[in-house]
Amino acid sequence: MNFAMPEFGLALPEIVLLSALSIVLVADLFVSDEKRIITFWLSMVSLAATLAAVVISEPVTRTLTFSASYVSDPLSAVLKIAATICLALVFIYSRDYLMRNALRKGEFYLLSLFGLLGIFVMISANSLLTLYLGLEMLSLSLYALVAFDRNSRICA
Repeated sequence: MNFAMPEFGLALPEIVLLSALSIVLVADLFVSDEKRIITFWLSMVSLAATLAAVVISEPVTRTLTFSASYVSDPLSAVLKIAATICLALVFIYSRDYLMRNALRKGEFYLLSLFGLLGIFVMISANSLLTLYLGLEMLSLSLYALVAFDRNSRICA
């Protein structure tokens, strides 16, 4: 078994996303309901920073790290770019819906960013355990997003 020092630079997109997610989480605590647009813009900036991190850390060849449980290759970079762009489009198109239904809360953006982190972990998984951890991270945030609109007449 190889216990070499892991290359954290390969996991830069996940690190940037988790750091930005933490900043959005703390900033959302201090934002009033009238200024919830700040959480939206912070989430968009975090997606842009994550996208930049994916492009910067894109490897030329397939590289394994973290005891061969994390893989970084050009395909994973393309999939991470696609997932990030899709989430940015979801944020843009859902903004009016959230405003119209009085659901503009920071939880929507935070849970979506956590889901994106789970997608990133699943994309870079090289073992079933890592894949399972990413799937759980994604599914737990999606469970909470399903129950986001508790007062909906459709669910009642």
